[in-house]
Amino acid sequence: MDCNVRNANYQRVMAVIEQVLLEGSRDLCFCQRCMNDVAALALNYLPPHYYVEQDGKRELGSPWLMVETAVREAIERVKELPHHHR
Repeated sequence: MDCNVRNANYQRVMAVIEQVLLEGSRDLCFCQRCMNDVAALALNYLPPHYYVEQDGKRELGSPWLMVETAVREAIERVKELPHHHR
């Protein structure tokens, strides 16, 4: 079964995480595990926006400010409780 269900917030969350990476916050671990944890937490904070992808069309997700807030909150949580020692 080929499933074309997508979460419209995923690309927005990843774009904000990339922006944070470019800012280079010194007190944040940028390992893949921490970045995955940030993405998962941020997506869980946001309301779901699933859609069926057809002809390359994308649906709108949550407002950018809401996404940025979710990512920043997720970053703070991962900084407080990382899954590894620094």
